[in-house]
Amino acid sequence: MSEEQSGDQSAAVNNIVKRNRFFGLLILAIVTAPMLLAYVMYQTGWGISSNTTNNGELLTPALSVQELKTIAEDNVFEKMLANKDSTSKSIAKKWRLLVPVTASCAETCQKNLYTTRQVHIRLAEKAYRVERVIVSLDELSPTLLEQLANEHPNTLRVKSSEDRFFEWLASANIAESAEQYYYLIDQEGFAMMRYNASHTGQNLLDDIKKLLKFTYDK
Repeated sequence: MSEEQSGDQSAAVNNIVKRNRFFGLLILAIVTAPMLLAYVMYQTGWGISSNTTNNGELLTPALSVQELKTIAEDNVFEKMLANKDSTSKSIAKKWRLLVPVTASCAETCQKNLYTTRQVHIRLAEKAYRVERVIVSLDELSPTLLEQLANEHPNTLRVKSSEDRFFEWLASANIAESAEQYYYLIDQEGFAMMRYNASHTGQNLLDDIKKLLKFTYDK
């Protein structure tokens, strides 16, 4: 083989390598770009229209529930999100409704508790995919504790404080009264929507059903 032919063959091989590398990078970009874009939109709210079909108010950025400090020796939310049962077996990832409760638990607080309970019941066979979490922000009276036990059984209870709760909200530049809203937590532990007493149970139910339809339960 002449030196000229050898050079032509080497150039052809180099062209093939470059072309294969280009197409490889192109395929990688096609696969990863939508996921990266979705993550950026979800975390920052960039590109999301204000005219969404959600009934709840979208939080941008979403708030990690693990950043909400609790009164315990360890991170209660970290354990909750580990998706393990008492025997350390893996269980389905859940959506969660986070309902803050203060010592007074006045009309708004009571309505939020009632609405989230009734929606959970109306989910019927899908109810196992959603968990309600009551966050106590004060020392609750024996009467209120008894009410919660009787009217809201099988509800996860977490103890924090108003200061810690406001600190958590402030990380997303949110300022509001402690019991004004309750929060929808996604399967990865991010508060992504909030609701207040003006939202009906049907509003919440429609949002949750839509999310359950398009997300996994394993």
